[in-house]
Amino acid sequence: MSPNVKKMSPLSEPMHRPLRMPIVTILFSFLFSLLSCSTAVAQIEDANQLILVVAPTWNSNFGTMYLFERDGDGWMQRNIPWRVSLADSGLAWGIGLHRIPAGEREKVEGDHRSPAGVFELGDFFGYDSFPPPRILFPYRQATKMLHCIDDTGSVFYNTFVGEDQVVRDSSGKLPWKSSETMRLDSLDYKYGIVVLHNPRALPGKGSCIFLHVSRFDSSATSGCTAMSENRILFLMQWLDPAKHPRLVQLPAAAFRRYLIDWDLPLLLKN
Repeated sequence: MSPNVKKMSPLSEPMHRPLRMPIVTILFSFLFSLLSCSTAVAQIEDANQLILVVAPTWNSNFGTMYLFERDGDGWMQRNIPWRVSLADSGLAWGIGLHRIPAGEREKVEGDHRSPAGVFELGDFFGYDSFPPPRILFPYRQATKMLHCIDDTGSVFYNTFVGEDQVVRDSSGKLPWKSSETMRLDSLDYKYGIVVLHNPRALPGKGSCIFLHVSRFDSSATSGCTAMSENRILFLMQWLDPAKHPRLVQLPAAAFRRYLIDWDLPLLLKN
């Protein structure tokens, strides 16, 4: 987008135009470069808890999770880093609090990639009717009647909907073509945290992204980030909505690129 430049008078135009236009252009380019990361910077500056996941490459199906809290002395690490499972095709830029770099791969529905970027967190969920102790976030029970809708043509796309909240058609079908039933036969969703990826539910941009329990073989996911049961439970009990926690997921190269601009914590070898 070009800046609005006031037309110069005939007297000043011959003398000043060759000098002033390059300065305006340079200044605008500088301001645009600041704005390109200002959203993520502002949102992370507001955060006093940070979940940071760093993967080796864009195509890695695993990463390392670090937990940080911020006080007057800056970011302080609060865990011994642990391995997490990512989607089987790796990472792609998701839709969150950051600006997506031009020309880089973006997440789409069904791409089997976990979203990269900066994200807020939503509700917690689990199989039990009551939340685990010391949970501060809103909690909902994951039942066989609760669905997360991944049908890109549905008005309910990327939302939780209970079967008792909608009307079936004359053949008894629910008003979507595909969804995830939140009560699985496996332990995957025994405990989980909603990641607010694609919060405006733009069709085809990815849906139903969670932090949740990994399978016994620690296999890759379809788009979520998974970890052992004891670690997701620890995470749920550690997170405090009053501290405005954020999730940052990046491959190592992008982490180094945004380390300063996004005010991310330094990582020390353990």
